[in-house]
Amino acid sequence: MEKFIKLFVSGAGQNKGDILIPVNGIMEIKQVSDTVVNIFYNSISSAQAGYAIANDGSATVPAETNVVQTYKITHDAIVANSSSFKDFLNGAVETALQLSWQQPIFSPGGSSYPPSAASAYIPVTITAIALGVKAAADQA
Repeated sequence: MEKFIKLFVSGAGQNKGDILIPVNGIMEIKQVSDTVVNIFYNSISSAQAGYAIANDGSATVPAETNVVQTYKITHDAIVANSSSFKDFLNGAVETALQLSWQQPIFSPGGSSYPPSAASAYIPVTITAIALGVKAAADQA
């Protein structure tokens, strides 16, 4: 049974509000910077990287790149060199996986979010969540 984490995205526009992030198939949660976390899934596909036309008119062989599904979560800044948002998501995944099949969604409370860099008393807010793909090599 699929499990989800429900995260709230602040801001304006159509992509705000509660967003469901699937938990099954997560391979890695990586804190990329003080404001970005990537979630990598085990779904791998092959995409053409394209080819270039050489000066003599011949084409190079198209390269194939393995890609994985990702969620890119952008949030307020956390303390520099911290993995607190990654740790928060790891804990949320662990909790979601422990829920019964009748309760497939875990919604962490706002106070459980890690503190922002601005103040230890203000929890981080998520400003964007984007679904996409990344080269499998970027996961390492």
